[in-house]
Amino acid sequence: MRVYSDELYHWGIKGMKWGVRRYQNKDGTLTTAGKKHYAGDGNAGSEDEPKVEYAPKRSGRNAEDYSDEELRSRINRLQMEKQYRDLQGQTNIRADDPNKELKAEKERLQLQKDVKQLRKDVYSGQSFAKSVMQDASKQFLTKAVSGAMSYSAKQFISKELKNPELANAIVSGSAGGQQQQKKDDDKKD
Repeated sequence: MRVYSDELYHWGIKGMKWGVRRYQNKDGTLTTAGKKHYAGDGNAGSEDEPKVEYAPKRSGRNAEDYSDEELRSRINRLQMEKQYRDLQGQTNIRADDPNKELKAEKERLQLQKDVKQLRKDVYSGQSFAKSVMQDASKQFLTKAVSGAMSYSAKQFISKELKNPELANAIVSGSAGGQQQQKKDDDKKD
């Protein structure tokens, strides 16, 4: 028999279908042929090779289907995988997830929302700081102008009217109070 390099030969099992296992049922249990095959009676190889034991597949995905120990080990594994992906800067989508494109788009949209909210928070913080600074500057300018007016009034009264006592009374605000007190004293007499 000649073998050409540009030809394809199939050496599989006649009548075998893709995805169908010869020795294993869908739930993971062995068929009778599988039990015979893995027991060493079939063409499983030599007796020296170790026997391969296959764990049955889990049919359900609900937490009730797992024992406490299985569930705990599954949760620990998933948490460790998530931490590893976080540390690597990868997304938290498993590579074997059938909906990974949909989940990636969902993560991208959530990141956009987070960035938008962050910008909004920063802008509101900036506007708050701006209003605080404006209020502080208004108060400072009001006190500065008030102090400058009091000082100039005191200087004018002291130098031009030559009455430093009146200037001190006006600046301290007691001039009006003394006049009111004199009127009240006069009424009592």
